[in-house]
Amino acid sequence: MHTLRPCVDLLRPAPILLALAACAAPETPQPAAAETPSAESKPEDLARAAERDDARAQLLLATMLYEGQGIAQDRAQAARWYRRAAEQGLPDAQYALAVMLEQGDGVVVDEAQAVQWHQRAAEQGYARSQHNLGLLLIAGRGTAANAVEGQKWLRRAALQGVPEAQLALGLAYANDPQASPENQRYAAAWLQHAAEQGLVQAQLALVEMYAKGCCVERSEAESMRWLEAAARQGDTDAQARLGLALLGDKRDAKAGEQWLRTAAVQGSALAQVNLGILYSRGDLLARNPQEAARWHARAAEQGVAQAQMSLGLMLLEGDGIEKDSQAGVTWLTRAAESGLPLAQHNLGQAYLQGNGIHADPALAAHWFTLAAQQGLAVAQARLGAMHEHGKGVTQDDVLAHAWYSLALAGGQKPAAERIAALEKRMSAEQLARAAELAPTLVRR
Repeated sequence: MHTLRPCVDLLRPAPILLALAACAAPETPQPAAAETPSAESKPEDLARAAERDDARAQLLLATMLYEGQGIAQDRAQAARWYRRAAEQGLPDAQYALAVMLEQGDGVVVDEAQAVQWHQRAAEQGYARSQHNLGLLLIAGRGTAANAVEGQKWLRRAALQGVPEAQLALGLAYANDPQASPENQRYAAAWLQHAAEQGLVQAQLALVEMYAKGCCVERSEAESMRWLEAAARQGDTDAQARLGLALLGDKRDAKAGEQWLRTAAVQGSALAQVNLGILYSRGDLLARNPQEAARWHARAAEQGVAQAQMSLGLMLLEGDGIEKDSQAGVTWLTRAAESGLPLAQHNLGQAYLQGNGIHADPALAAHWFTLAAQQGLAVAQARLGAMHEHGKGVTQDDVLAHAWYSLALAGGQKPAAERIAALEKRMSAEQLARAAELAPTLVRR
C-alpha cells in the first residue's frame, strides 16, 4: 500500500492575502436586480439618493468613485460611501470597505476594522469575505490567531466556489504535518477544484503533489497534465518547466524548445538561462553559440549568476559573441560576487592566467579560497597547488596537504599524487595538523 505523505514543503499562501492578490482593487459589487437607482444612473442622481440614505445608491456611488467611472476618481470618498452602505448591512459594501482597510487604499490601514467588516459580511454568506476572514484568522492579522476558526470560514467560501479559498484550504491541509489521511485527501480535492477553475497556483501545487506523491498517489502523467494546464494559461515558469520536461525525456524536443522560447521571450529568466545552457551544450538542442550568448545575456541582465558566468566566459573566449575580455571579466565578477562557487573559480583562473585582465596571483588565490570554502573540489585542488608552490600565497605544506585532501575527497584524483609528494617531506606533526585543519576549511 502506498503511504501518502503530508506535503510540508508545498507552496504556501503568500503573506499578502490571496484574495487581495487576485483583486488589485475591491471587486465591483454586482447587485442582483436592476432596480432604481441602478448602475446606469447618473452620478448626480446617485449622490442625491445616497444623501437620502439609500443604501444601494451609496454602494453604486462608492463604486463609481472608486473606479473613476463617470466621475472623478476619489478613493477616500469611495471609502466614505462604502462605509455608509456597510453600516446599513450591505455585504458588498462591507467586503469592499474591509479590503480597503486591509490595503490602506483611500483609508488608513486598520486590520482590526477589516476583520470586523469581513465578519459581518461573512455571516451574511458573502463568500469573498469568508475567504479573507479565514486568512486573517489563520495569520492572526487584526485579531488573535485562530486556525480552526479560520479554516471554518475558508471551508464556507470554498463550498461557494471561491477558487482562492479552495487553494488556501487545500494548502492548509497539505502543509499540516499532523494531517489525517482524510484531510490529506481533502487537500488534493480542494486543490483540484481550484485548479479546474483555472487558478494557476493550485495547478502548480498539484504539479508538485503528483510529482512527489504528497497527499496523492504519485503520477507523472497527472503532474505533467497540470503543468501543461498552467503553461497554457501563460504562466512563464510553468512554460519553462514544461519545456525542460519535454526535452528531458526526449518525448517532444520541438515542443519543448518552443515552450522554452515562449517563456524566454516573455522574460522568464529560468527559460532564458536554460536555453543558453542547452544551446551551448548541444545535446538536447542543436549547438548554437549565437543563440546561447543571446539568451545568457538576457538572463544575465536579470541577475542570474549562472548566466552571468556563462556570458563572461563566452566573452572571454569569443564563443558565439564578439570577444570582449573586459566585459567578460566584468560579468564573471558579478557572478562571483553573488556567491556562485564555479564563477569564483573561473574568475580566479582569469586572474591567475591574466586572461582579459592583468595577472594577479593574490587575487586569484582570494577567489579560489571563496570557492574552495564552499566545497568546490577543483578550486580546493588549485588552492592546494598555490600553497604548495607559494604562488599568490605563503608557501605552506600543511595548508597545501589539507586543501589537496579535501579536493581528493571531492573527486579530484590527481590530488593524490601531490599528497604523496608532500608526505615525503612532511613531519608526523605536520601531517597531524593538516588532518586536523582540513575539516575546518570548508564552511558548513
